[in-house]
Amino acid sequence: MVIDGEKLVLANMGDYRAVVCRDGLAHQIGSRNNQSGKRHWSQRFFKGNAASTRQSKTSDLVVGAERVDPDTEFVILASSGIWEVMKNQEAVNLIKHIENPQAASECLAKEASNRMSRGSISCLVIRFD
Repeated sequence: MVIDGEKLVLANMGDYRAVVCRDGLAHQIGSRNNQSGKRHWSQRFFKGNAASTRQSKTSDLVVGAERVDPDTEFVILASSGIWEVMKNQEAVNLIKHIENPQAASECLAKEASNRMSRGSISCLVIRFD
């Protein structure tokens, strides 16, 4: 993940998803269903076999970008353990009132555990001022 003050760019391999909250609404970065052109570009840019880096069923490299503007509140980067029990908007609604990013991350992880997630649970929340 690279943040340059105006754009958030994510290169992702594996079972992670990034969701941006803008004006209270969830926007997924780099949906796997919508990445054929970017995947081809990224495979040329990042040479090598993804399977040798990490053994994963979803080892395709997915690249996505979102603008960062005054309406951008935060971004969630979380593993499949979060997303198998929560929709994007549910996760945003759960933490949008929590100002501390660490507390927001812990809240998401605890909720996923309470919902009996079977996947690996890890997440990171980055707030924008």
